Amino acid sequence: MKTISVVVNARIGSTRVKRKLLRSFSNTNLLNIALKKVNKLNFFDNRFLAASDTEILKLADNYPNIKTIIRDKKATKTGVNPHEVTFAHYSLIPTDYIFVFNPCLPFITTNTIKMAFDYFQNTNFTSYTSVIETNDWIFDNEGRALTNTNPNNLTTNKNETFRKASHAFHIIKKSYFVKTKQHWDFTPNNPHLISMPKNESVDIDTMEDFNYSQYLYNEKNRNE
Repeated sequence: MKTISVVVNARIGSTRVKRKLLRSFSNTNLLNIALKKVNKLNFFDNRFLAASDTEILKLADNYPNIKTIIRDKKATKTGVNPHEVTFAHYSLIPTDYIFVFNPCLPFITTNTIKMAFDYFQNTNFTSYTSVIETNDWIFDNEGRALTNTNPNNLTTNKNETFRKASHAFHIIKKSYFVKTKQHWDFTPNNPHLISMPKNESVDIDTMEDFNYSQYLYNEKNRNE
């Protein structure tokens, strides 16, 4: 078994949705939804919440299986920061691999995380990332077709299937990150792609996403 820890990176300073992780969401919040799942993932060597804000770190007190890593304030300031600053705490994680779990996807299940863990343990790639299957037509900024290039195909169900990043989780090799300050180099299989269910891939980036996801989450809980 390869050693691997799961980490939730969290900060208050979200750019597009203010206090996204702590904002009221279906009588709880996104971070608590994520931590409740992580607390159950006993197949990982360690479970961590990494943050610099006391308001976030104290949430770990409610989850006995989750340890905290205190990040530098520079790592969690609003905006996009250099990888060597944002992810400096990865060097503190005491396993060969790190499973980075995104708390902004409230629908991902522990079964899907276990599937990804098992797949990781039975394969041997430097890095992995979560994807969903898609038949979407994708164009670059110049209008060049990148996926469907067949002018006779006006549907989305006849061409080959592509993979779109879902950003639910990444798996990285710690030594690779320490050396390169990167998660991967975007060559084939670095990252290697792990498909996940599309209905679990709703990622909250905007207030529209937030409100729509909360509606779906409430409906899902009502039906269950």
